[in-house]
Amino acid sequence: MKDIGFITSGDGAQLQCYRDYQAYLDAELYLRTLDKVDLTGFRAIVVPDFSNQDLLRRHARQLNDYLAGGGFLIVFEPNRMDEWLDVVEVQWFSRETEDWKWWMRPGGRMEAYQPRPEHSMARAIPLADMCWHFFGAFRLPPTATPILNLDNDEGCLLYDQAVAGGGRLIASTIDPHTHHGRRFMPATTRFLNGFYPWLKREVQNHG
Repeated sequence: MKDIGFITSGDGAQLQCYRDYQAYLDAELYLRTLDKVDLTGFRAIVVPDFSNQDLLRRHARQLNDYLAGGGFLIVFEPNRMDEWLDVVEVQWFSRETEDWKWWMRPGGRMEAYQPRPEHSMARAIPLADMCWHFFGAFRLPPTATPILNLDNDEGCLLYDQAVAGGGRLIASTIDPHTHHGRRFMPATTRFLNGFYPWLKREVQNHG
């Protein structure tokens, strides 16, 4: 079994991310022909931000079956997975970043924090490397562990959820691949520099 499959819609930023983190990834999976791939041959599947929404809906059953069958699915927004993921309940709601240019202002901050700093991802990626902006937020599922929350726990931007049948879901409303692949927003590069080594360790230690 391979460790990590990386789904791509053919977007240039996604292709660049695959090249940059290929040392941690085992295969590039083209979303348009995903039905030709046996996802159960991978311990984890990454769906990067701004993947083609129509194609995600087209292959929704395959992705749902993978998660329900014990797979580890990582989905970055804005992919609106509440529109195609039905194995678990996803409660997404519209919420804008209060100040999109906060990072350009001395002492500025995004309205988010790490509620569970002991989580292995939080230990691997500091708060500063998880903050640039976001696209909506989630209501935290009862079986999920929050990794990045809005202030006052108004909503969750990144969580880790155990799924019946042994599956695992990482859901996020931040978009690191788009910015890193286009070489804009240094925090996104730092995020991915921490994320992919973390993910590789996770699948090898728990896969």
